[in-house]
Amino acid sequence: MGRLPLNLTLDPIDQPRDAVDIILETVRKHFDMEVAYLSEIVDGQSVFRAVSAPGFEAVISPGSVIPLSEVYCQHILDGVLPNLMTDTSQHPLAVAMPITRNVPIGAHLSLPVYRDNGQVYGMLCCLRSTPHPSLGERDLAVMETFAGLAGNQINDGLRRRAEIADINARLDSALVADGFRIALQPVVDLETLRPIKFEALSRFADGRPPNIWFEEARQVGRQIELEIAAIEKALTLPGQLPEEMAIGFNASPQTITSDALLEAIGHIPAERLVVEITEHDVAEDFDELATALQTLRRRGIRTAADDVGAGFSGLIALLRMRPDILKLDIELVRDINSNLAKQALVLGMVDFARQTGALTIAEGVETEEEYATLLRLKVDLGQGYLFAKPMEIGSAQEWLAERR
Repeated sequence: MGRLPLNLTLDPIDQPRDAVDIILETVRKHFDMEVAYLSEIVDGQSVFRAVSAPGFEAVISPGSVIPLSEVYCQHILDGVLPNLMTDTSQHPLAVAMPITRNVPIGAHLSLPVYRDNGQVYGMLCCLRSTPHPSLGERDLAVMETFAGLAGNQINDGLRRRAEIADINARLDSALVADGFRIALQPVVDLETLRPIKFEALSRFADGRPPNIWFEEARQVGRQIELEIAAIEKALTLPGQLPEEMAIGFNASPQTITSDALLEAIGHIPAERLVVEITEHDVAEDFDELATALQTLRRRGIRTAADDVGAGFSGLIALLRMRPDILKLDIELVRDINSNLAKQALVLGMVDFARQTGALTIAEGVETEEEYATLLRLKVDLGQGYLFAKPMEIGSAQEWLAERR
């Protein structure tokens, strides 16, 4: 078997390859063929997306590209060549094509694979170097079933590729066209109600919650990029706030352990920064994270464990992170005045924080009853609608002026 005339190599598309590979192997074995492949028609080219050809890997491989004019595909789609050729020597057009001699191709079975919108995606094909007279119309019907299965898998991949493209387009728009802003929510001393710092919160133009935006960015490998953009925008604000007022911002373990974070915050006085790492995020390497947090602390930057009590990393993770601040999750704070179990848990966390030299912040404080209970439990700081909602920098300046 000769080598296909390959002109170009492209990377295969991102799709569920395992199922397609199984289909190709089944087709090849079922029809007693030497090669089975799935191709996509792209700009006048036949692009091999998946291949089953044991022993012929040097002949054909995923990513190989051949002009449509040099293969059977377009002729089959146009009805000039049949879907099933048990002996290519019986078809003058096939005989006249160089690929028939060069491979060689003695028998060929091929059917189109369709996208969800009815357009042709490409072809599901199998071939061997010698004629195969035992193939018939029943085999063509079986092949049609396999083409439908392959189409389902391809369309799943295409849908995912479309989703990724949409996510990237939204991210590009948000990053380039100023598609998000920063809101500030104050954190107050529960004893005196004196403002201590602000937390910077991202607010996107489409109104979707920020956690969805950051999760989508993570899915397409752009989490650090989006987080750094939000951090850089947040750090334009400290100069508009009193010097004693710190600003906290969220960062994932991936961002904290990257070089990008230190580059983004290097121009701000360390005492005005609080890096908040959420317990919802899973750290792939706790040793690496602990080292990065230690680097921040050596520079005088405080760190906070966000959403404590909501994640699954527990006290061991807190011991390894050694945060300066424990932020009690909103679900732990909600209705704490009427929930003895929550009170017991918060009391334990307050004691843990004091033993490790950390402060505690209660998130999501909304009622006077919650506030009174948290004050009784000796929680240090509070944040929530009871004190102030997230606000623009101008409103934050007015809010501070009123408190003074």
